[in-house]
Amino acid sequence: MSPNSTIFCLLAVLFFSCPVLTEVAPFTDCPQLEDGASRNCTVHEVRVNPCAEASENKPCKIKRGKSASIQFDFTSGSSSSEAFSRAYWANEVTDLPFLGMNTDACQNTACPITADQRQTYVYDLPISKKYPARTYDVKWKLNGTDVECCFIFQIKLVK
Repeated sequence: MSPNSTIFCLLAVLFFSCPVLTEVAPFTDCPQLEDGASRNCTVHEVRVNPCAEASENKPCKIKRGKSASIQFDFTSGSSSSEAFSRAYWANEVTDLPFLGMNTDACQNTACPITADQRQTYVYDLPISKKYPARTYDVKWKLNGTDVECCFIFQIKLVK
């Protein structure tokens, strides 16, 4: 066996034996807009790392003081040269934004957003040690000119 073949075999074994770093997390679309209009964006899949709990449809456990990698695939019905994104703690009273987020979505997905083209958004969400340990409904919004993507998923902050 040549040295190149040996290296290829080792890389193949490592690739196929390593666990997937991100897990597909369960999510729901946000309710319709207040005026009853529907959103012109489809979220196809949400991936979270860490989230070993995803395979059991449980909230993703994330340690306070750490970051979580959030990725989602979306297709917008409209184009937009600029985009903004923010995560919120969705509760019964109001949506409270996660502090310290960079809201310029063009740093986390390709801009301009092109209508009818599937795109991926990637963000490392820092979780403050100050947030109480509990389960949160996280509402994620990506907005641009005539673009509004929105979905909700759960995380469980642990000590």
